[in-house]
Amino acid sequence: MRRLTATILTLLAVAPGASAQDDGRPTSSLKVSTPQGELVGEWELSMASGNLSQFGAGTAPGIKPTKVAQGSSFQLKVKLITPNGKAKDVTGSSKLIYRPKGCMSVAASGVATVLKTAPAPWTCNAGDPIPLTIIYADESTGVGAVNMYLFSIK
Repeated sequence: MRRLTATILTLLAVAPGASAQDDGRPTSSLKVSTPQGELVGEWELSMASGNLSQFGAGTAPGIKPTKVAQGSSFQLKVKLITPNGKAKDVTGSSKLIYRPKGCMSVAASGVATVLKTAPAPWTCNAGDPIPLTIIYADESTGVGAVNMYLFSIK
């Protein structure tokens, strides 16, 4: 009986449909710019071994965080990059979700504000990192994209 139970459990574990599917890498991404210029995010860095120039990121090695001043506010311009490399401006879209950490807040319109103080464990001192994740999710078309950026306080 033990062998039968073990055999059934083994078959269930390797049966088709019982395992998670790997759909591969996302095919769409986000490209963000500020008044200071275009940002390079995690997506572009992950493409460094592939065709980085497709996304216009230049050379990935040596990328530094974008420096921002405490108390400053600026507009994040967001473009959705399709699988064929075309850019569509989605700035202010309700399909965008901003997930800043530490010393930043981002309004639904895409206006980012660098805070002077933040809740623990974050501090807002010169040189402190400010990670920002931006997600685009359109359930009606099934398009999803994400990119992560790094700022630091001046």
